[in-house]
Amino acid sequence: MKVLHLASGNRWTGAAAPAFAEVEALRAAGVDAHYAYVGGYKLQAKIGHHDFAHALIAKAQNPFAFMRSLRAIEYLFDHHRFDVVHAHLTYDHWLARFVVRGTRTRVARTFHSQRVLRDDPLTRSLVRKSDALFVVNDTFAGAPLLRGREAIFTPPPLDQRQFDPDGADMRATYGIADDCRVIAAIGKLSKDRGFEAVLESFAAVRRAIANVRLMIIGHGEHRPALEQYAATLGVSDDLIWAGYHEEDLAEHYRTADVLLFTARGSDEGHRAVLEAMSCATIPAVYPIAGLRALLGDLAGDCMADGASPEQLADVVVRILTMADHEPLSRRVQERSDEFNYDRAAERLITAYEGIV
Repeated sequence: MKVLHLASGNRWTGAAAPAFAEVEALRAAGVDAHYAYVGGYKLQAKIGHHDFAHALIAKAQNPFAFMRSLRAIEYLFDHHRFDVVHAHLTYDHWLARFVVRGTRTRVARTFHSQRVLRDDPLTRSLVRKSDALFVVNDTFAGAPLLRGREAIFTPPPLDQRQFDPDGADMRATYGIADDCRVIAAIGKLSKDRGFEAVLESFAAVRRAIANVRLMIIGHGEHRPALEQYAATLGVSDDLIWAGYHEEDLAEHYRTADVLLFTARGSDEGHRAVLEAMSCATIPAVYPIAGLRALLGDLAGDCMADGASPEQLADVVVRILTMADHEPLSRRVQERSDEFNYDRAAERLITAYEGIV
């Protein structure tokens, strides 16, 4: 089987990372899978050395750039004769529809966020002419746009070669004492990404537990406002602003006992929660749509009763004051196996075989 994935995101965050991970998972399972993406950004420096990754999609998104991208993808298509073209964003979906016209190649589409599930005539046309539909968040399947169609739940594939419980951490780098508990949060430091709730939750935890620090992983324009708010809450001295990390991200997860998750990101598959779980870091989360499917029977231990800092702090305090939270860490890590490359490839291959 030959499969081409299209993802027109220009950065690793968002749809690009889970889409690329699906290609890697498929290739590991013996499928001739390829990945087409937007060239000319840091993303190309990260993945451009792979012979199955093709920087074919133009930076601009206008009719002229669309035709340039279409011709480049058609050239690759003519060479490989793919059985399935799998789109990840709406722009990719239009490219896929034009690429396969007049052929027996099937079109698949993954929906990565609620906002693109628009029930308008153009989007309905794309969905109607697609052979398989996937969602990274199980709650998307109930959207009006997908009514009457099977939407296959394909959570972000987890690369356990990188994210595993064994290996180095960053405690020495950040001067964290061995007996100090660490809470982490990760994401782009933008407004409305839940970091105020993270800081408020941490302040509540610190009132209950001594010798605990908060590590914030990420960067963004909202950091000065967050630093000011942290000062207002009186927690600045116990904060670690770690910045953005990719290659050593697992080391940062391993540093933490608990990962706070208070808001959905640009990709609503909640990949960060799975990565942390694979490193045996216990998630403490708001009841955000889609998380219950990832946590399974861990939801009772890890999910707050409501979306308030006080309720989330109660979860964290309960975890950190356990006589031994190692059994819970092991359960968290074992649960992450459900999302590894083998399982991801199995889900995709089963779906592709059903339409080819």
